[in-house]
Amino acid sequence: MQPNYLMLGHITSDLLPDGSTIPGGTALYAARTAQRLGMHPAIVSATATLPVDWPGNVPVASVAGSYAPIFENRYTPNGRIQFLHGEAPPLTIADVPSAWRTAQIVHLGPILVETPLELMANFPDALIGMTPQGMMRQWQPPFPCQIQYTPFDPDPALLARIDILVMSIEDVHGDQSVAERYAQHCGIVALTRGANGADIYLAGVPHHINAYPAVERDPTGAGDVFAAALMVRYAETRNAIDAAQFAAVVAAASVEGLGISTIPDRPTIEARLSNYTA
Repeated sequence: MQPNYLMLGHITSDLLPDGSTIPGGTALYAARTAQRLGMHPAIVSATATLPVDWPGNVPVASVAGSYAPIFENRYTPNGRIQFLHGEAPPLTIADVPSAWRTAQIVHLGPILVETPLELMANFPDALIGMTPQGMMRQWQPPFPCQIQYTPFDPDPALLARIDILVMSIEDVHGDQSVAERYAQHCGIVALTRGANGADIYLAGVPHHINAYPAVERDPTGAGDVFAAALMVRYAETRNAIDAAQFAAVVAAASVEGLGISTIPDRPTIEARLSNYTA
C-alpha cells in the first residue's frame, strides 16, 4: 500500500553499557505511532537493524552504502553526555522512492542534521512536520566523539514552510525563547515539557496543554510519539488544540512500557480521552 506518512530520518544503533546495541531514533517511534493510529507509514533511513517486533507493513527504504549512526549515552552526576561512534550521510530526494513522494504527511525527523530543509520543496502538497532535535547537534571526528549542542537557526522563509514544529524543553536547553522565535514564522510550534505538559504556539500565541497522568516506565521516544500523534490528528481535524490534547494522551500511554511496546491504538486513546482534563 502506498504510504501516506513519510518519515525522513535515520534509524540509529544505540550502544548499551554491555557493548550490545539496540535500534532507536525518532523514525522508529514516530512511524510506529502513525501505524498504530491507522496511517500507512514508511521510513527513509541509513541501513539499519530493525526491532524484532517491527511491523512488516511499515517499509523502510535503506540508503545504499550507508550504515546506522551509533549513539552512546553516558550518565554522570551532571547529567547525560552523548557520544557518537559513527555517522551517516544526509538524505536526498533521490533516496525517497518515487511512489512515496505523494504522502499526505511528511515528517522530517533528523538525528544528525540529515534532513536539509530544502527537501521540503519536493513535497508541495504535503503537511510538513519536523522534530528538529537532530539539527541542534554538532560533532567532530575522530570517533567516538562527544556531541555538542548548536543552535538551529534556519532562514525564516524555510521555517514558514514547516506546518508543525515539535521540540522538547531539553532540546533547547531550557530556553523557551527559542520556540517563541520559531513561532513567529511557523504556524504551529509545540514545546513539550514531559510530565508538565506542553505549550502549543498558534500564530505566535502560547496555549498550555496538560499532560495526561501516567506511570512512567520508559520515557524514551515520548516526544517523538507526541509529535507523530499531533501531526496525524491535526491532518484529520485541522484543530491544533484538539490534536495536542490527543497527542498528550498518546505520549502518556507510550511511557508505560518499554520501547515501542505500549504505543496505544485508537480504542485505547478514545477511552483515555474521556478522562482527560484540559
